[in-house]
Amino acid sequence: MRAVCEVHQLGLVGYEEAWARQRELAGRRAAGEIPDTLLLLEHPPVYTTGKRNTGANLRLPAERLGAPLVVSDRGGDITFHGPGQLVAYPIIDLQAARLGVVDYVRSLEEVIIRTLRDFGIDSALQCGLTGVWVGNDKIAAIGVRVSRPGGASGAWVTTHGVALNIDVDLAWFERIVPCGIADRGVTSMKEVLGQAPPLSEMADRLVTHFGVVFGREICCAADVNLASPRSSFL
Repeated sequence: MRAVCEVHQLGLVGYEEAWARQRELAGRRAAGEIPDTLLLLEHPPVYTTGKRNTGANLRLPAERLGAPLVVSDRGGDITFHGPGQLVAYPIIDLQAARLGVVDYVRSLEEVIIRTLRDFGIDSALQCGLTGVWVGNDKIAAIGVRVSRPGGASGAWVTTHGVALNIDVDLAWFERIVPCGIADRGVTSMKEVLGQAPPLSEMADRLVTHFGVVFGREICCAADVNLASPRSSFL
């Protein structure tokens, strides 16, 4: 019997609220209180950086970005999150899943590649770069953290994850050097296809492929009271 992954579709959630929720769930996963968990959501407009970011990849001063800038504890450089972007935050015990960090990231990329293929988009990896690409344009960004919330002898648990551009306003990315990569662009499903599928449909397809790639039995959870009525999932 496959291990269970509990999926929560949360709607529109502030970045720091979702981050706090991830930390809580990671602690509970490390303690064995909950199964692997997948959070699916959108964020209001926000720029986020990884823990080693120096601010060098801002094209405008932080106060002129038009959205908050949050320094998080994930890996990776600066990116943008906003409506029209499907964000997936897996809370997974890597030891129980028998995955190393690199294999985990490759698995996330494979989930996105399979999801996009369902909608007729041919995407791929680029050598030496993280994320999923259509040509030289990134369509999905990945930044993760792996930690031991229960202490040095505890389980390695993931937080943060992947952001897939569906019909997000790409103008937001012009104010930064996305992921610190100056010679590549950013795209979205709408840009590639001329139209975008509903986020709810994208979420369903992503969950299906997540279950297959990670070998998990998917269980849809009850509402956890983080969703906003403005969400595109509703």
